[in-house]
Amino acid sequence: MNYFTTTALAGAIGLAAGTAFAEDVRVGFTPKFLKDDFQTLMLDLSKAAFEAKGFELVGAPDPNGDIAAQVDALQNLIANGANVVVFAPIDAAGIVPAVKRANDAGALVFSIDDSPAGGNVTATVRADNVNAGAQGAEEMARRLQSDACWTAKACTVLELQGGLTTPNGLDRSNGFADKLAELAPDVTIIQRPTEWTADMAADATQNVLTQNPDLDGVFMASELMATAVNAQLARAGRGAPVGDPESVIRIAIDGTPQGLQLIREGALDATVSQPLSAYATKTAELIELVMGGGTIELGPKDDGRVIETPVGPQYQLNATLVTSENVDSDDLWANKIGM
Repeated sequence: MNYFTTTALAGAIGLAAGTAFAEDVRVGFTPKFLKDDFQTLMLDLSKAAFEAKGFELVGAPDPNGDIAAQVDALQNLIANGANVVVFAPIDAAGIVPAVKRANDAGALVFSIDDSPAGGNVTATVRADNVNAGAQGAEEMARRLQSDACWTAKACTVLELQGGLTTPNGLDRSNGFADKLAELAPDVTIIQRPTEWTADMAADATQNVLTQNPDLDGVFMASELMATAVNAQLARAGRGAPVGDPESVIRIAIDGTPQGLQLIREGALDATVSQPLSAYATKTAELIELVMGGGTIELGPKDDGRVIETPVGPQYQLNATLVTSENVDSDDLWANKIGM
């Protein structure tokens, strides 16, 4: 039985059971924190998705970035009757005791955006970050083809990596570097780690520009680096806007409101938007599937792929390339804020 048949069966089971099935699903949810738009919207969309399925929300406490508080919150949610726990882990290793407590209690465990380092997870729902990096490389190669360096086989691109000890950072870097090497083997890639910090990105950009004043492109693992990078480009006399023949191509990942605004202002060529809206609906869909007796099948899907990991299946959703052509789309998570 394939995934879509199983999903249909689970839906039929749910319909046959009526409200009794929905009332049996009691969800406890905790984000990492509610200090940014991404986490706040994730919570709001998750609440809406759970409500649409008829699930009971036991609680959604904010651990405010404290892993000990998140572990306590999940344990309290289970004690208060949650038979499904959903969380965005603050720390992959630190969350393991809570996962194991949930396993012992017989609760289903769903992780969003990243996966725990241990325990048994019913499913992790996150972006396909390798694919996100690859999309950035494809757009970089496409734009470089209009640059004089392409014909001369002399293009140089700076890759500002995220934290390479994190799955997202490593996947984004591998996706970008491997795909760009495949599509544009003559392009020189200069890789610099940033640990997700704007300060390190600024220092790396300044240093690379000193040695490579004719730099042709910059790929950023996160848009949080973009303003600092633009400042360094301007200081070096390379701050021409998108579309100018002298412009340095700038591509990032995340799809934040700030990133989309930079695209509108001509200060960023493109970004790859995380599938935040789908995190909520896919998690709710998978809860319904498993609670209805279905299984999560491995393999390619219309919206991504499911792979096996040491802690359980991981549903990796496709991200969306954003340029000036679709920056105002209502489908982008950043454009849902305040709607």
